[in-house]
Amino acid sequence: MFERSSLALVGLVGLLAMGCSEETTSSENIKTGGIAALIDVYADTATKATVHVELKVGGSDSNTYVGLNGGDQLLATAGDQMKVLTTTDRVGRYEAVFSDVAADTLFTVVLDRPRDTTAADNSGTLPAPFDLDKPKDDQSRKDDDLEVTWAPSGSDDDMEFKFDGDCIFPYTKSPSDSGSFTVGKGTLDSTGGDKPEDCKLTLDAQRSRSGTADAAFDPESYLRLHQRRSTSFTSAP
Repeated sequence: MFERSSLALVGLVGLLAMGCSEETTSSENIKTGGIAALIDVYADTATKATVHVELKVGGSDSNTYVGLNGGDQLLATAGDQMKVLTTTDRVGRYEAVFSDVAADTLFTVVLDRPRDTTAADNSGTLPAPFDLDKPKDDQSRKDDDLEVTWAPSGSDDDMEFKFDGDCIFPYTKSPSDSGSFTVGKGTLDSTGGDKPEDCKLTLDAQRSRSGTADAAFDPESYLRLHQRRSTSFTSAP
């Protein structure tokens, strides 16, 4: 009985692993209209940004990635700088790093294809950089309000703040770009049941806006641009 149950469990684990595994294909097998281009521009400082592109077939949620072959290549520009994106250590992911960028720098991305439709109409401007202030240390999650502040503020861009740490359940808030908001006492739920603990919390903040993706791509394609900042602080029960 034990042996049969063990074999069944091994089989189930194998099926789950197969379902989660990635697949890859060559761009030579896919028309431009079948490629979902997921384009993100990340700026973690005021002057440096990374263009990150993932190419998939089957939509944005697919686990099948497209590797560029047959002369296909990705090009990106930031202001007057142009670079060829290079593959990361995983098929279907491509990156290029740009320096000397600033608020509203125009980014464009081109999938150049000598044997099929080139997709050149992908563009957007970078949101303005900001400084994220470190929240006060050692405040009680149960008894104290937590103030979060950043500057400059006042844009129409989307803001997102994520709190995480070993002693809380993850918490996300998406306020307007007002420069501040309050996490009310009791909002951050502690782990540990009746024995909540102190720990270091990480606060990740992101200012984002959408650009445009070329209509020649799969309709689930996008181009998004982000300013990202992070800080940490100690938190008490």
